[in-house]
Amino acid sequence: MNSRKHVFIAVALALLVALAGCSAFVGTPTDDGSDDDSPEEKEIKADAVNQMQSVSAYNYSMVTVVEFSDNELRTESNGTVNVSAQRMSATNIVTAVRTNSTQTRSFSEAFIFGEQQCLHIGDEWRQEDVDQSPWRTNASLGAQQEILNNSKSTLRNETLANGQEVYVIEVTPSQEVIQQLVGDDTGNVDFGDVTYRQYIDRDSKQLVKSTMNATYVVNGRAANLSVEMSFSDYNTTHEIELPKAAGGEKKPCAAMNSTAQSNRVVALD
Repeated sequence: MNSRKHVFIAVALALLVALAGCSAFVGTPTDDGSDDDSPEEKEIKADAVNQMQSVSAYNYSMVTVVEFSDNELRTESNGTVNVSAQRMSATNIVTAVRTNSTQTRSFSEAFIFGEQQCLHIGDEWRQEDVDQSPWRTNASLGAQQEILNNSKSTLRNETLANGQEVYVIEVTPSQEVIQQLVGDDTGNVDFGDVTYRQYIDRDSKQLVKSTMNATYVVNGRAANLSVEMSFSDYNTTHEIELPKAAGGEKKPCAAMNSTAQSNRVVALD
């Protein structure tokens, strides 16, 4: 199992849900009469879009699971996203790999500043380009909304396990739409069915949870992917700081601080 490749396919797709998806997959329906949304559904989607477009920062937790044959790759993490400053952290990343004969666990960290990422895997820190930029995806909101309008979407009411009442927006993209979403950056990967669900608080109209389930074939092997993300602390002050071991003077990721006055990046309220 190429665990690193699987992790970053999952993370890249999760970022589409978390950053592009939070403002686009609940996107505004068309006004040409071609959609089947009721006036109430249109209003709910429009309110959700307005809420997400005003978000400058938030915290999140994420679980991704990749399964194929008797193998499972499970990654759990949490972190902070500063949309305004294009900064993101993923800390306490725990990756568990299970095969039919072995089980292993590893721990890592990741920081994204613009188009650069600083990764802590094993005992090594290293800086490299972001595989698939969440910021470029989020910037193309119009294109993402067009994608939504060419996908099947439904809306229903639901109550979460904690008693929170939410609207659930479910989007099922076509194969053409999926290819538009992932582009050419995923290598030898062919996607099958993909379903996004976004859970919107009925009172605040804020996104509280986002899930994705997908089937795909990588290098001829079929796999299932699931992603679940939870969101909290919208528009509060978030600090994203490279650890000194990574971003200090003459350290592996020191260059990532060159675009900031210091290695402390504070979200704008």
